[in-house]
Amino acid sequence: MGKLLPKVLARQPGAARVAEARVQVIFKELIGAELAAACETVLLRGSTLTVVTSNPALAHQLRLDSELLMTRLNEASSGRRLRTIRVRTGRGPGPGPGRQG
Repeated sequence: MGKLLPKVLARQPGAARVAEARVQVIFKELIGAELAAACETVLLRGSTLTVVTSNPALAHQLRLDSELLMTRLNEASSGRRLRTIRVRTGRGPGPGPGRQG
């Protein structure tokens, strides 16, 4: 059942949004609420996670830790496997973790 459920859920309408929300929650847990609040946007598109922050020091640290973050996100998520984490400095569209709605 544990292996079957993610496959069934992946075929449901809105599965991409559910996967993105799940990755956002796990990302926030991994880096902590305070750092996650400094991320303007955390978007999952395909197998790429894009993180936008206006904090250059945080962006640099996330780039340095991207392999570890990707490994931990993949271990914690039973859904889509990440292959790339992109980190940009600037302001991104839409809500990020801690800025829902």
